[in-house]
Amino acid sequence: MCNQRLAPLLFTLASGLVRTYASPCQPRNSSSDSPDRIIGWVSQPNDRGSIDIIWTCLFTIFVCTYTVLCLNVPSEDESNFDVIYRRVFWMAIAIIGPEFVLTYASGQWGTARESVRLFHGAGYEEWSLRHGFFADMGGFVLIPAHASGRGEGRPFRITAKHLHYLVQKKYLEYPTVTQKELWDKSKQDTVTKVITCFQIGYLVLQCLGRAGQGLEITTLELSTLAIVVCTILTSICWLRKPLDVRTPITLRMETSIERVLCDAGEAAAIPFRQTPLDFVDDLGPSWSLNVQTFMKMPTMPYERPITRFGNDRFPNLKGYQEAFLCFSTLVYAAIHLAGWNFAFPTKLEQVLWRVSSMFLFGNTALFWICETTSSWYRNGRWQRLFYRAFDPSKMEDIEKARLEKQDQRIRKELPLKWEFWSIFPLAVTYGAARGYLIVEVFLGLRSLQPSAYVNVNWSAIIPHV
Repeated sequence: MCNQRLAPLLFTLASGLVRTYASPCQPRNSSSDSPDRIIGWVSQPNDRGSIDIIWTCLFTIFVCTYTVLCLNVPSEDESNFDVIYRRVFWMAIAIIGPEFVLTYASGQWGTARESVRLFHGAGYEEWSLRHGFFADMGGFVLIPAHASGRGEGRPFRITAKHLHYLVQKKYLEYPTVTQKELWDKSKQDTVTKVITCFQIGYLVLQCLGRAGQGLEITTLELSTLAIVVCTILTSICWLRKPLDVRTPITLRMETSIERVLCDAGEAAAIPFRQTPLDFVDDLGPSWSLNVQTFMKMPTMPYERPITRFGNDRFPNLKGYQEAFLCFSTLVYAAIHLAGWNFAFPTKLEQVLWRVSSMFLFGNTALFWICETTSSWYRNGRWQRLFYRAFDPSKMEDIEKARLEKQDQRIRKELPLKWEFWSIFPLAVTYGAARGYLIVEVFLGLRSLQPSAYVNVNWSAIIPHV
């Protein structure tokens, strides 16, 4: 019975083999001039698939967020896992909200520039932006005389302002650390930087080429382009900052910290919160030290004096630096508006994209209005502007009072209540809009226009290619 079933199958297989290999009418295609062979150069197919779009964008986002980060020096007792976890955490922030990383980077750039002004004014021309970055990232550890393992006598990290104060007061000698020595501690990976530059250039050229030939650009590519723009601007801010420094430089002071505080007088009488030199620089304002404290949230690290400097210090910029940051964040938000007339799978998704993009741009603009208003209030600019316009005779007294208040180094409680509650609804709606945009860039890939899968015809743009 079994043989009867197999017989037809074997006969069919044998017949096929005979027709293929033994038939004189259909010989094997072994000659080079056979009509079944393709002779000559064959061009690449002028199309792409969904995996090409996803892979290009995700790989670009990964290399951008991985290479751009220049985090501060970790605590000496932290493990490799802690360092890797913190890097992954900040990579996630750089993907979800790259403008926040740009904000923190510009703040560090501003404080580094301020340190250069202070040290050059004191006659230390060797101090550079690289020194300022290194100090403010926790690169110097101060060991006071009679240092102990507890309280004010413990070794602690110092910023560039702390160092300038101690050097100016002759408590500490100026550290003779050259730029080469600082850069030698940096772990810059040239190969990774080159790969990132090529990947960024490829994505930017693809978007420009597709726009020039009227081919559809996906929302995933548009969002990736926005992240790339923020990455480039962040890299400019961190251009002189050492990368992945793990071990700080130790500075020994012959004077006890108690003597330093005693000599400072009333300015240092308030118990410190971060380091014993809070009266010089209290490491604020920052998200973890100010906003989380205001919201009654736990703040890390818990040890005091603080064992490492956080990466989330808000910028205190002035003039063109503040204008640069404002313009950069608005550009990031405006890129999403470029998808206003994109073809979405449904009309509802198109409306939601438009609304979310407007919230992104509008909330950014409103944030800068609120932040500038509160900053001017904290610094007394509104008061000076009022008296300059209506009662110029009192300007001298106002300026004198401002300088006296500055010399007293009075601790400022930040954020102000009205400042926090005015920005809070902006932050909530901004987060909701940003969350939808992240979901939609992947959801929209399920249905695209045919031109989204057509590659750019570079020969039509660049002759003879």
